[in-house]
Amino acid sequence: MDKLDEMISQTLDDEDRAILDRIGRDQSYPAQLIDLFRGKTGWMNWLLIVSATIWFGFGIYFAWKCYAATDVVDVVRWGLLASFFVLSAVIAKVGMLPSMQANRILRAFKHLEMQVALLAARK
Repeated sequence: MDKLDEMISQTLDDEDRAILDRIGRDQSYPAQLIDLFRGKTGWMNWLLIVSATIWFGFGIYFAWKCYAATDVVDVVRWGLLASFFVLSAVIAKVGMLPSMQANRILRAFKHLEMQVALLAARK
């Protein structure tokens, strides 16, 4: 916590501090990842991660076929398929990072809104 958070925490009573703790401070990355699979868009993230896992499996299979191929045309064919599916899986998983960032920003806004409401209630 920085100095401003400490000063705000000192001015709050136990009930207000419990409300702010329920909203939460900064989450770790594993906790943020788990939160991606909850809420309104959780089903879509589950679908995306399952699809990316399947694509990655296809990519590994095609890479194995590319390694086992003896003809140059087959090597290129299987290699292109392998690279397409592996890159698609990676792009799908990296595409979840903006959602994590948006959730962090929304959590910070909720925290700020709660602090403003508590300060307004004291006056």
